[in-house]
Amino acid sequence: MTTPPVSGPAGTTAPAEPAEAAEAAAPLAEPGPEATGTAETLETSKARRGIPGALKIAGMVVVIVAALFTAAYLSRDTPAAAKAGDCAVNSGTDDKPDVSLVDCHSADAQFTVLKVVHGADEQDCQTEPGLVATYVETRRSSVLVLCLGVHG
Repeated sequence: MTTPPVSGPAGTTAPAEPAEAAEAAAPLAEPGPEATGTAETLETSKARRGIPGALKIAGMVVVIVAALFTAAYLSRDTPAAAKAGDCAVNSGTDDKPDVSLVDCHSADAQFTVLKVVHGADEQDCQTEPGLVATYVETRRSSVLVLCLGVHG
């Protein structure tokens, strides 16, 4: 006993397929916002996607500004920020000085900066009246010399 073939479209014959196989062969397409949404809905969805990007940029700007303020705060008492009339203290030794700027009304103030020389050597301090010490700091390719007098 044989089963007769099922006739397909336009009189062709095709083997019988179970209903499950037919459903799997034709995936269901769900309409996206492009197919069903209005122009206003599309603009709103694009704007929502742009907010996280804007937040990332704003966050990076805040981090950069905070880093700059931190660097400025931490470098305010370094010799590189010195100018004539500032006060300094040597927390190190004569052989290995650790000079930092301090408030002139502070009990820690040992020296007064008489002159700041960039890109020269200690010889530029020799003509300063009241000179008791010089501090030389070399960073990368620049040289900083502080001509120091006794505070008080």
